[in-house]
Amino acid sequence: MDAPHALGLSAAEQRLYELLLTRPTFSAAEAGDGASLLRLKERGLVTRLSGDPARYAVVPADEALADVITERERELGAARRRLTELTARFQQATAVDPAALVEVCHGTEATVEWYERLHTGAKREIRSFDGPPYLLSNWDSSDHIEFKHLARGIRFRVLYDRRAVIAPGRIRDLERSAAVGEISRVADVPMKLWLSDEPLAMLPLRSPDDLGDWLIVRGSALYDALSAMFEAYWEQAMPLRLWANQAGAAATGAPTATERALLTLLTAGHTEDTIAEHLGWHRQTVHRHLAALMRRLDSVSRFQAGYQAVRRGWLQPEPGLADA
Repeated sequence: MDAPHALGLSAAEQRLYELLLTRPTFSAAEAGDGASLLRLKERGLVTRLSGDPARYAVVPADEALADVITERERELGAARRRLTELTARFQQATAVDPAALVEVCHGTEATVEWYERLHTGAKREIRSFDGPPYLLSNWDSSDHIEFKHLARGIRFRVLYDRRAVIAPGRIRDLERSAAVGEISRVADVPMKLWLSDEPLAMLPLRSPDDLGDWLIVRGSALYDALSAMFEAYWEQAMPLRLWANQAGAAATGAPTATERALLTLLTAGHTEDTIAEHLGWHRQTVHRHLAALMRRLDSVSRFQAGYQAVRRGWLQPEPGLADA
């Protein structure tokens, strides 16, 4: 998730923080919005100067996030413990009739059949972890299945592994999926996984890289555990910012293809070295393009550049999840 989302800031508080980034020090009167300033101070994003308590200074977002990250790690640890408890419940439940809850499918043809059945049986939502390797060249392709089910009102929440974002040609496919309603975030995912609210789940049987055999899980404590794991990772993940392709973007000067790629890879959490390798550039070339992009967006930090790109309509804001 992005920094303002992680810190729980309102739109007014974000705007004030962005404004104050350009000022070394300031007073409460200069900040103007006293309520937002107090909230920024509570979240550790501004601090009083020790030598002059009447003036404040901005705290970089990465420093303010340190405590938040620690708290989220504790939450993830609690989710893992809950996963262990639910797995134990599953083992007790399947002691009576395990065949009714779990099945193993073998081979590409059977796997694709189950994949299509999972999507067809969904009533409201499908959730998935997406990352390499892929079983087929068009595995997970929105062309052959996701678009059809989005059209019938099924919501898709997809958590992409960082490696999936830099797969050749993948950003264009992700932009198309986002344009028709897919809600996507990015993180380091532990495995491939699909969850349908039928309820039905699919995951590799042996290891994340062994796609020969798959575990099919019906509604059970194990399904609940997989669902809880997905939600824990989803909460930790960052929204995947993609080219919005909106008419309003033209009024502010649409980004070039290079700027679009840089923005998407940056918001997906990739380093300059990874971006350079993916684009076939030297690291200094990446640095030069990033500096030019920040100047164009009138930004003094990468955090601010991402924020300005969303405001200008260059990147998709994350759709609301009020109906989740």
